Amino acid sequence: MLCVALPLMGQTDDIDFDPAITQEQFETFSRLVAQGIYATPIDAARARGLLGFDIGVGATAIPVDTDAPYWQNAVGEDFTVSDHVVVPRAIVSKGLSVATLSAMYSKVPDSDIAVWGASLDVPIISGGIVKPTLAVRGSYATLQGVESFDLNTYGVEVFLSKGFGPVTPYIAAGRARSDAEGRITLANASTVTLTDEADSNRITVGVKLSLLLPKIVVEATQGEERSYAAKVSFGF
Repeated sequence: MLCVALPLMGQTDDIDFDPAITQEQFETFSRLVAQGIYATPIDAARARGLLGFDIGVGATAIPVDTDAPYWQNAVGEDFTVSDHVVVPRAIVSKGLSVATLSAMYSKVPDSDIAVWGASLDVPIISGGIVKPTLAVRGSYATLQGVESFDLNTYGVEVFLSKGFGPVTPYIAAGRARSDAEGRITLANASTVTLTDEADSNRITVGVKLSLLLPKIVVEATQGEERSYAAKVSFGF
């Protein structure tokens, strides 16, 4: 999976913490951004053969309250779309026969902001005509290019899926962790550092439609907020 482009900011100072921000507000902001950059390929977890690959584009949308202090005190210039942070994603997955490896890179246009990430799907039960597929996915992503904000996310999820012809519904449950650090430069040139380490549950439901050429996937995830994602891809 290559996943994630984060439209979180058009320029480096789009994340610009106000000295008035509280620890609670920083935590809320950081956890929402963490859900946005989480390294998901927008797909059910499974193993692909050595010749298997998938290349696609997708997007995740997360609702935010742009009038709330956690947003006002963290964002220099609003970059939401209809009160949602929309995260476009370029996604590539490669089969390893016994697993599927996915990698992520995103570069926000006209800025130094980038998101790197990776995930690995390892099957516990390989599905068939009758059997469902049960697999474990581990994920990692990191936000780069923002001078005042560092953020890493980690996650482990268990996926259950079953194909019915061209349609494959799936469900997943797991835990995500985020490590965030924000820095505020005061008028006297001193620096205040805010940190947050958080664990949260992730529950995802989705469905994949495999057509002759494109594959279309839609899914919803309940984390800090309920986010929605969709992807169109090509491969086998």
